[in-house]
Amino acid sequence: MRPDTLREILLVKAVEEADRSGQVLAWGERERAARDALRAKGLTTDEVAQDSAGPRVLQALSDRAGRLSGPLLQRYPVLSDLLARSGWPTWVGLALLVVAFVSGFGLSAMNESRRINILALPFLGLLAWNLAVYAWVAAGGVKQLAQGASSATRMAGSAVRNIGRRLGPLVARTAQVDTVMGDAVRRFVADWSHHGAPILAQQMLQWLHLAAAALAMGLIAGLYQRGIGHAYLAGWESTWLAAPQVKWLIDALFGPVASWAGITLPQTVEQVAQLQFQPDGSGGASAAPWIHVIALCLLAAVVLPRLLLAGVAWFKVQRLQHSAALPEDLSAYARNALGAGGQGLQTSIHVIPYAYEPGAHATARLEPALQEMFGRGARARMHGAVAYGAEAGLSLVLQEFGRTADGCLLLMNLASTPETENHGLVLDTARQHSRAAPGAAHCRLVVDEASYAERFGTDPSLAGRLEQRRQLWRDFAAKHGIEISFVPAGPS
Repeated sequence: MRPDTLREILLVKAVEEADRSGQVLAWGERERAARDALRAKGLTTDEVAQDSAGPRVLQALSDRAGRLSGPLLQRYPVLSDLLARSGWPTWVGLALLVVAFVSGFGLSAMNESRRINILALPFLGLLAWNLAVYAWVAAGGVKQLAQGASSATRMAGSAVRNIGRRLGPLVARTAQVDTVMGDAVRRFVADWSHHGAPILAQQMLQWLHLAAAALAMGLIAGLYQRGIGHAYLAGWESTWLAAPQVKWLIDALFGPVASWAGITLPQTVEQVAQLQFQPDGSGGASAAPWIHVIALCLLAAVVLPRLLLAGVAWFKVQRLQHSAALPEDLSAYARNALGAGGQGLQTSIHVIPYAYEPGAHATARLEPALQEMFGRGARARMHGAVAYGAEAGLSLVLQEFGRTADGCLLLMNLASTPETENHGLVLDTARQHSRAAPGAAHCRLVVDEASYAERFGTDPSLAGRLEQRRQLWRDFAAKHGIEISFVPAGPS
């Protein structure tokens, strides 16, 4: 999708996730925006979870984000600054082109004498650098094909770091003033760094390729400008190379374009030797044919390939911008934001405990977490616990309620130590079910702190122990790609 649309959706998502109480963005506003967006796009609640409605769901999600972002930007100007800094300004790219062209023009005048050394660094160095870049691009393409890699590349990583550098100070300042808004800004930066990096990376590549072409064009323009008002000689001089080596180099570098353009190059070693600049000022020949052949080489080896690579990057940007496919986490967000819960309707959330039996008051303690995740109308529907060692039974439970669920929670115990072979298998099974079954409820992980808190009672170290256990579970959930929340201990 387009970067502006993606940024708007991620901004609203970040605010909603940070503002669980509805103080910054009221629940009524969210629900009304969801209903209006669905009505505007002609979507029903049931269609939101269907893969076939993907493009329309994206349009509705964008419509909803637009309805919510306007008031947010008016109330919190810092968010406008955040959006403005998160893009790739066009003026930066244009300035880069101007600087590159001027630099190329200046390279042509590195030697202020009226001699053009055909072995000098400006031409050969530029040619060698671009050939190295082409080899790097080719190697990267082969590596991606071999590994089945996605569009995430080193350049995407560079884009992520660039986003962090630009937005980091803003995040820090906002967090000092407003905790909730600071959390929202931090979440936005993390999401935008992940989802926006592929587009930003290709835009950066596009401008860099155009700048390389502009540098070569500046060098060409400088060579021709120097030859208009003055009579220049072209030749060579070298400490290490003799005429035979220089002839081989001339044939290799200039031979293909010279034969195509009908320009005659020195045919013998003796003719090449006559081009050598001597200490007494002799040597060399008219620079006109050499300026032509150098310009053609730069066009063929630098300008045209770089324009082609810039075109490829532009095409990838367009493909990313026009893609109607939502990433997995945004698909889950769309289902929650536009589904029954997002519209303020009563929803049935299936709660599946694993490896422990929740207490009698677990449902009451779960309600605030359910409403934060799935809307004010969320109601828990408790299932029998899946026993430790009976992880295979989870698939049957998930298939039992299938598409009828408005949401799904996996309820685990903070006192347990998560194990990849057991807890990890449960999380992976839930994620795979959500992917494989169109319309299946997106599962989240909720960890109950009650029994762990009861174990330590009034122990002064409880707070520190709780945070250590929470971080253990956070890391475990992140490893298995599932969202996690915690339910604090309450009355037993």
